[in-house]
Amino acid sequence: MPDLTPLRKLSAKLGTNLDLVQAGGGNTSIKDNGTLWVKASGKWLVRAMQEEMFLPVRQADILRCMDQDVEYIEEYTTGSGESLRPSVETSMHAVLPQRVVVHVHSVRTIAWAIRSDMPAPLSDRLAGLRWEWIPYIHPGLVLGKEIRKRLASEPDVLILGNHGLVVGAEDCDSAEALLEDVERRLECPVRPSRAADIDELARVVPAGFRIAPDEEAHALALDSFSVKVAALGTFYPDQCVYVGPALAILDSATTISDFVNRFQVLPRVLLTPGKGVLVANDLNRAGREVLISVKRVIERLDPAIAVRTLEAAEVSKLINWDAEKYRIALASRYETESQ
Repeated sequence: MPDLTPLRKLSAKLGTNLDLVQAGGGNTSIKDNGTLWVKASGKWLVRAMQEEMFLPVRQADILRCMDQDVEYIEEYTTGSGESLRPSVETSMHAVLPQRVVVHVHSVRTIAWAIRSDMPAPLSDRLAGLRWEWIPYIHPGLVLGKEIRKRLASEPDVLILGNHGLVVGAEDCDSAEALLEDVERRLECPVRPSRAADIDELARVVPAGFRIAPDEEAHALALDSFSVKVAALGTFYPDQCVYVGPALAILDSATTISDFVNRFQVLPRVLLTPGKGVLVANDLNRAGREVLISVKRVIERLDPAIAVRTLEAAEVSKLINWDAEKYRIALASRYETESQ
């Protein structure tokens, strides 16, 4: 067994940064003599130093499943007796040749990756790096197969449309350095915000909702551009999974019923323009972290550039995907254990 300490330390460090990783999102891996040690699905990277979360998967088994067009979902039992599945992105980690692979849901990257004019705007920013643009494709097996088609250019950096960032290197220090380099290159101005009007917000809280406990999240409702964009729909998978298909507007012109008629589900988040944000009483820590990431993505958008949301069929596929239901269940368990 290889020394996983460098990978665990890097994973835990990444997990503390909400600009990179939210809740159980993101995944890391290291290859050793034909074995892929990959983060378990739904585990939170921030706890990588406290929990067993890296599973030994034979790389040949993953590649064989890919050739047979079958998702790899074997379960492994850790030394503590916990039964876990490898990350939903295990195929991606297996096909990339680099020894260490890091996948994060970087808000800086996503702010670019949802733009309708991609990938041309990144040609100058990423100049000198070996990188590839992958238009949005469903996570897991199909994404891994698409990445395998792009390996001829030997990329070290992947920009995943409506999804996130992947970097690969031969050791953890090099992977971290590359990640930091890409993050610097993709930084862009952040629109300023103002404080929420909590007193006014308190007067409009409907049954089943509460004032968003994270002060930062209120910025989503405090400028007209943020409200307009946030209500468009889902921008990336974890938003759909943990927060819902869109953020609803609650004002004199729209109601919760309008949202239900459009999306066929109850909203988890209500934007009250000029006042702040309300969240469902049962929105857990995972949902709250992802909501903050949505705010950080939107505040980096250029109002002059159109954005792409996931299509209804893409959202439906995510919501009904067994792998995502599995992650949601783990997130709920984590919430219970943390209380």
